[in-house]
Amino acid sequence: MLVSHHAAALICDFETKRSLASVRDSRMSSRLAPLRAPARSAGRPRAQSDAHRPRRSAIATRATGDVKSGRPTRRRELINLSLLTGSLVALLPAGASRAEENVVECFLDVAVEGEVLGRVTIAVDATTLSGRRFAQLCKGERGLSYRRTTLDSIEVDDNDVEIYLKNGGVQNFVTPGSQSPVDIVGGPSAERLLAELDNQRAKHDRGGLVSLIVRRDPNEPIPEPKARLVSVRGKFETVYDPPPPPPNGTAFVITLRPAPELDATNVIVGKIIGGEEVLNEISQLPTVKDNTNSPFFAVAKSIGDKRALVAEQSFRKPFKQVRFTTSGIVEKAAPTETPAQVE
Repeated sequence: MLVSHHAAALICDFETKRSLASVRDSRMSSRLAPLRAPARSAGRPRAQSDAHRPRRSAIATRATGDVKSGRPTRRRELINLSLLTGSLVALLPAGASRAEENVVECFLDVAVEGEVLGRVTIAVDATTLSGRRFAQLCKGERGLSYRRTTLDSIEVDDNDVEIYLKNGGVQNFVTPGSQSPVDIVGGPSAERLLAELDNQRAKHDRGGLVSLIVRRDPNEPIPEPKARLVSVRGKFETVYDPPPPPPNGTAFVITLRPAPELDATNVIVGKIIGGEEVLNEISQLPTVKDNTNSPFFAVAKSIGDKRALVAEQSFRKPFKQVRFTTSGIVEKAAPTETPAQVE
């Protein structure tokens, strides 16, 4: 009886402690319930307990987005865009971006009799010596540029259809108003440009091309020195004026139509990309009539009459003065901020 009574007391004490522990556990569970993570699905393996799982910081959430809703944040979108842009650049041809860097946009502002007519924009190939020379003269070097130069002639074909516009370029490679020499790409003559002309594959097969005159027309005879009499110490002596110099590689033409006759004398440096309407208006200006076929002109020229030489220089020249009031380089827009630089 004593043993049975003692065993019953032990069983009662054990049940009491277990009941107290159950009550304590239930209270603790109710307090921790708001802090616990949602239960995982039964079919998904659990890598580690919630108690040891690292909490996700607010900074990480802002950087990568709301994982539960699947909506990326602004920064995640920019990062994705940056990665996509890099992939597209890698797929572009190797010379695509390099080709854009080798093109310089130049401009010529045109005025007729002092009234602004408009701007002509030219895409110039800066990979060639001739292209860099033309771009330098558009930009200007110590005052030496195409600024304030004039349009010399509007050349036509046998049917009096305008085919190209001609500018005389610069005459002396010095700072205007001084004798200070100016270094120009290619030097003070067109000799270094002749190699590019001889190796040129492009043709003057359409309008809107810009080319430098680097060689005298081979179909025209070389001018001979002009003889004239001068008085030297009371006696007349025969002296010879030097012939006109060859092209110095600064005069240029702008084609309005195909002009295959220029392939032997001009090296192409670029093409017109803006201001075609300005060129069309210039081409319609009335010009001095070409009287080369006149017998009176032929006789005057044969005897060295200076009036004939002056008249010849005016043939096909517009009656109204066409001047390039300003020239320069079109500044490229500053690169925009890439997505990778955005914080």
